[in-house]
Amino acid sequence: MANKDNNERIERFLREQMSLEENEAFLNDLRIDKDLREEALMMALMIKEMKEDQARQSEKLTQDVLAEEKQAKMAKMIRMIRWPLSIAALFILIFGATLLWNRQSDADALFTEYYSSYTLEGELRGGDSDVEKELTALFNKVGTTKDIAPIIDQLQKIHDSIDSEYEYSLYADDITWYLALAYLKDNKPDKVKDLLKPLIEKGDKRAKKLYDAI
Repeated sequence: MANKDNNERIERFLREQMSLEENEAFLNDLRIDKDLREEALMMALMIKEMKEDQARQSEKLTQDVLAEEKQAKMAKMIRMIRWPLSIAALFILIFGATLLWNRQSDADALFTEYYSSYTLEGELRGGDSDVEKELTALFNKVGTTKDIAPIIDQLQKIHDSIDSEYEYSLYADDITWYLALAYLKDNKPDKVKDLLKPLIEKGDKRAKKLYDAI
């Protein structure tokens, strides 16, 4: 029953018969459901082959009756063009979603490997205790918060002020490291690499290992 429902949804999508809400729901399911993606790809390939065969037969028939059916031929071609375009769009969507999913999975795996919660372990650096508490909370939220964007914004502002704020400069490397991890969690590898470079220049082997793994 589930396969029948999937086939009907895929066919309606290709025929562009879905409402806006149904279309958005289908695209979301397609992104997260591997079985649905495989069914959609299989149906798209089958339809593509059928359409190519139909196009060849239609071309031959059209050549035979071109003089009498010129107008009908043009109308038919206009109707048929929508399906191939939908199929091409589906291919792009499936392979694009798969690539994005794989990249996100790789980023998640690296984040899990390199992230660890932050503790001062009673070792003060001569800074303000409130700053220490603030940074500890932010660093740990990098690992626990699903919506990482607000944490990135806060850490980026702190990172940008390291040179002008003495209290933050005491934790410069920690701030840089956890901001890099936050960008890794958000699947922004270029940002991660830019942040890791100064740490690598200081001889941070952990940063070098992560840089090479991205």
